[in-house]
Amino acid sequence: MVWDGIVACDLFCAGMGAWTFIFTALACPRAEKARTVRLAGFVVAAASVALGALILAVDAKGGLLHPLRYFNLLGNFGSVMMWGVVLISLFLVGALACIVSLARCRVVPRALELACVALGLGVSLYTGVLLGTSPAFPLWNLAVLPIAFLVSAAYSGYAAYGLIDRFAGGESHDLPAWVRAAGIALPMLLAIAIAALLMVAAGTQGSGAAAANASVSNLVSGSYAAPFWGGVVLVGIVAPLALAAVRLRRENAASWLPLAEWALILVGGFAFRYVVVMGAVPVFA
Repeated sequence: MVWDGIVACDLFCAGMGAWTFIFTALACPRAEKARTVRLAGFVVAAASVALGALILAVDAKGGLLHPLRYFNLLGNFGSVMMWGVVLISLFLVGALACIVSLARCRVVPRALELACVALGLGVSLYTGVLLGTSPAFPLWNLAVLPIAFLVSAAYSGYAAYGLIDRFAGGESHDLPAWVRAAGIALPMLLAIAIAALLMVAAGTQGSGAAAANASVSNLVSGSYAAPFWGGVVLVGIVAPLALAAVRLRRENAASWLPLAEWALILVGGFAFRYVVVMGAVPVFA
């Protein structure tokens, strides 16, 4: 299956939404005073994943436009698409149950939250595996791509949760120390994952070598070099990492610093998926 640039929106929304839920479930206090933040986090997470699934259904001309294809897909247990449909469906059902419980002022069972966390991990990994269903694109058909997308999704989810916590919880609400530290660890891991992706692709052997090298060239020095270096590296990694370092070193840092950091991360997260989708060159090109 060949994808166009629209699928980058699905990959971004699904990964960010899944990790927004994970950060909300693990970082936000379960106390009543934090119920608004938890509710907002779960709503944003479910809405993002649902939007991603809707975009995918339209882009792949799948279940939304041809309902019978959806049911046929569920019967194909060897299909990666089927795994994704099941993971996303179960995640959305679980997230909706959490939202309903919180809306009714009830405590969400911890087992339900942890089950959704596990499903969210699966959804974020699936966003990288999905592209591998197009083996004609060597850049996508790599084991390192799901890992890179997983780390990028975690970074985007960290940013989304930070924004939710700020606007739903108030400026005085402090993030846990491990969440603040994630602002340093995740961009470093993402830089390593992207470098590994490019190096593995550049080392591709056989019939896909030329297409893999052309894909790497597209990102590093070709037609998608500007969004890669400017959007992914500078805006999505270097700038927010610098802001996070300043924020952690200064106790009384300006209130706009984390807002700028989180906004830049989201821009960079989308840019990463966009250049991977659009910069990939097929073997038959």
